[in-house]
Amino acid sequence: MLDNYNERLFDGKSFRSKLHIARYTWLCQKLKQYKCKADTILELGCFDGKTLEFLENSPKQYDGYDANWEGGLDIGIEKWKDFSNYHLKLCKKIQDFQPQENYFDISICQETLEHLPLADLDTYLERLAKATKTYCFISVPNEKGIVFLAKHISKLLTQQKKEREAFSFIEAFHATMGNMKKVKRTETMHKGFDYSDLKKKLEKYFTIVETNGMPLAVLPGSLNFTVGFVCKRK
Repeated sequence: MLDNYNERLFDGKSFRSKLHIARYTWLCQKLKQYKCKADTILELGCFDGKTLEFLENSPKQYDGYDANWEGGLDIGIEKWKDFSNYHLKLCKKIQDFQPQENYFDISICQETLEHLPLADLDTYLERLAKATKTYCFISVPNEKGIVFLAKHISKLLTQQKKEREAFSFIEAFHATMGNMKKVKRTETMHKGFDYSDLKKKLEKYFTIVETNGMPLAVLPGSLNFTVGFVCKRK
């Protein structure tokens, strides 16, 4: 199943693959732009530690937390077993996320916050911030407006039963109009996720240095499939 996951998202050929690779390209660009020291790295939602494959320099310590969806963490543990300074840890609930405070040069969280329970989100962000010395790089999907409509129609045309069952016509209308309060949140999917609401929460724990759209940086986040936040610990 993991091979299928990587083939779906990272074959390097499909449009979907290019969208997912874009967040790693963005991360590496920002690390260079801000001249980040990245000897110690914390990642929430690490899957199989794929971020390590894109970094220009290998960190002296990497701690990755993941819920092991589709067996990603298991494969990552096997993949990096010869690297004693890489620690991949199971994280299925907030109690599992206890990173050492003020220890990591940078932190990363890509395509993960949209899946976390809203009741625990503030605690995750607070612990992420406290563990980070300087910058935190976060990316999330855009699930509203014209981008949502384009994705929704595409999924319906490809006869994705899960998509048809998830959204009523009214909910799809409100998501297109950006009225996310009227779209029932489903954390196993991206349904009802609002990156604007997340931005407000991030501002409680970080200073947001910049917000970027991906994959087309010349366009705002509202017209992109992914939104990236460069955050700095307060």
